[in-house]
Amino acid sequence: MTEQNVLKRQHGLFVAICVVVGFIVGTGIFWRPGRVLYEAGGRMWVGVLAWVVGGAVIATCVYMFAVMAARYEKIHGMVDYAEAIVGKKYGYMAGWFFCVMYQSAGYAIIAWISASFTATLAGHENVTNTPFVFFIATFYMAMIFAINYLAPKLPMKLNVATTIARLIPLVIMGTIGVVLGLFIDSGQAATPIVVPNLGEGMAAPSFLGAVFATVFAYNGWQAAVAFNSEINDSKRNLPIALLAGFFIVMVIYVLYFIGVVTMGDPYELMRSNQLGTRNAFVNLFGQPASYVVLVFVIISGLGILNMCCMGMSRSMYSLARRGKGPIPKRMVQLDPSTGVPVCSMVTCVAISFIWMMVIYGNHNNWFGTLDGRPFRFDLPDFYNMIFFVLLIPIFIGFVIRNRNNHEIAVINRFVVPFLATGGAGFMIFALVISSPVHAVVYIAAFMILGLVGMLFWRNSKSI
Repeated sequence: MTEQNVLKRQHGLFVAICVVVGFIVGTGIFWRPGRVLYEAGGRMWVGVLAWVVGGAVIATCVYMFAVMAARYEKIHGMVDYAEAIVGKKYGYMAGWFFCVMYQSAGYAIIAWISASFTATLAGHENVTNTPFVFFIATFYMAMIFAINYLAPKLPMKLNVATTIARLIPLVIMGTIGVVLGLFIDSGQAATPIVVPNLGEGMAAPSFLGAVFATVFAYNGWQAAVAFNSEINDSKRNLPIALLAGFFIVMVIYVLYFIGVVTMGDPYELMRSNQLGTRNAFVNLFGQPASYVVLVFVIISGLGILNMCCMGMSRSMYSLARRGKGPIPKRMVQLDPSTGVPVCSMVTCVAISFIWMMVIYGNHNNWFGTLDGRPFRFDLPDFYNMIFFVLLIPIFIGFVIRNRNNHEIAVINRFVVPFLATGGAGFMIFALVISSPVHAVVYIAAFMILGLVGMLFWRNSKSI
């Protein structure tokens, strides 16, 4: 392997924490409160419990990743763990999942959400399915790709800056909104809310559905481990960054949810999350200031879109470094002037445009009906469910491989993997119970994409 194809260590603990927080805090928290409140039956405190339970369950997986990060470091985080613990083929499938599903689908959905909030800022009533929304989404995808390709040092700097920018509306709503909403006008929080009939493929509200709905907002920490080979002393700094970053985000999310529900119209928030969010900020700051806040929300979306593009650029590259995947000798090449794995980035961005077509199809009834309602292929639910399925063999394998390794504390060898396995299993159970048909469809889709991935498996040496 030539020196020019090796990513360099250049980031300290503070930047690592910003990477973790930056990957997690994005569009999800601005997009999911309405869905969580809907699944909670319109009861705010049930929704708060869902955020806490969802965060606590995922925290077990985060801690398990921190334990593994202290022992394994190579190129691409989860792929390293899957390969070292379960085997090379399993590691390859985990990497393939991140390439063609998790990060590329995430890139598309984040661009669409950012475009939806842009339509909200522009005063549109339909903020989900118009030519304007999909044109802006496509523009955002192309713009962020161009920035990462033409100015590769800028994205990491943008991450630190946009992490601060995206925290501003959350912290404001999470502090002022909570104080005004609960302590000054606490009646609204206790008033029963009528749950709207959303139709269009939505399952009946359930607490487990609310818990699973929080996963998308908490997403990103797992992608942050892809930068382990670029963090100084990553065996020490990455575990600290994972845990510190996640719990910072968890506290902010709970406060923001309380604030946006109490300051806005809960019914409107459930019916149209983007419009409900705008109304909450209008009630708190007035119409002119709410526009400024929406600008920060859009910046937040573009910031996480930028981080997603950075992660995607390393996806096919990580497989190619192992001599796997399509055209590995091309995918492994770094641009001599920018140091970016261009072919890897271009491939994953191209795949993300296919997922954007799936989003378009969701809103235009391409996928038939379920119980008389249009079936929607919910991308966040899809790749989150598969992610948790892939985690379980890794956690169990860690116990088996390290059961006699006394260098690892007993709690980290047995208790933490057990809790993390239970947490991943709980999240799978939550989706299966809330929507079993969707769960079956998602597993089938993953199997098909996995078979495609195996066409590119080859027993070649690392490049």
